[in-house]
Amino acid sequence: MFHFLAPNPLIRAITTILLASTGNNDTATSPSLAPTKVLRVCTSPGCRDDGALSTLGRLTALAPPRIRVAKGGCVSLCGSGPVVEVCDKLDDVNSMKRKRVKGEAIIGLLDELADSNDSDSEQLLFTSYMRDRLVEGYEFFLQANDAYDSKQYQSAVDLYEEAVQNGRKPAIILQEAREKYGVTHEQESGFPEGLLWLVQAFRNSCRARLALGDVDGARRDAFAATVFSQNTDAASQECLADVCKESGDALGELQAVKASMELYERLEEKYSQPLPGKDAVARAEAAKIRSDAASKKRELGFRLAKLERQLKHS
Repeated sequence: MFHFLAPNPLIRAITTILLASTGNNDTATSPSLAPTKVLRVCTSPGCRDDGALSTLGRLTALAPPRIRVAKGGCVSLCGSGPVVEVCDKLDDVNSMKRKRVKGEAIIGLLDELADSNDSDSEQLLFTSYMRDRLVEGYEFFLQANDAYDSKQYQSAVDLYEEAVQNGRKPAIILQEAREKYGVTHEQESGFPEGLLWLVQAFRNSCRARLALGDVDGARRDAFAATVFSQNTDAASQECLADVCKESGDALGELQAVKASMELYERLEEKYSQPLPGKDAVARAEAAKIRSDAASKKRELGFRLAKLERQLKHS
């Protein structure tokens, strides 16, 4: 098993803290900084109906270090989705198109791509044990989401704990390796996309705990969400604000609300820029992100004004 050193100082710090107690003695290596394949997932409306976003999420969470995952446009295979294009470069015109990539077919595709690089001595992948732990953690995460959406909050909390326990360490190591290979890119809010599912797990667990009255547990989850998102995720700051509200910490709530508003404003500004060359789906998605960010910023503005009045007269 390999331990990859991340160029990102915060990721390295998180890794040091979270892996120190696990007895991880892996040594670093120096791989060639070049991706081997790009997987473009068609996100057209037809493929979305076939489960493309689920496939995109799984591939993003599980793809080996030198395989980059990206959103793609329509490839005129509606009804055969989710469709994944296998390319050598992100902007390749030619690609090998895979139909109905879902469930076990996702793992099969990743295994096939890994096997095709056996001759490359620089190619570094997880051991099967680490990959299995990551897969198991991600599956617990999906089950937890279902429980959370059904308002089965105690089950959701238990499943999120299983997800984090199984998947946190391999997810961090995988993210380190991706950064070393230079194939990672960031979410809209600014943190590495390979850690998105962990951030979501902590956020949802926080809200589930609040619903159960577990404020201390919710606080731990909220702080974990802000750490893993590198303080760049507005929704994580909102979770922290809600925890502060429940615990009667008006000043802490105000600070978290301000931080969340600033992040939503950045998001709104970013997606107000034109997207030359992007297809209609990408432009529509950008417009929705911009609109949602503006709406959340306005909503938080009212909350901020109320808090400022409250603190002024306290």
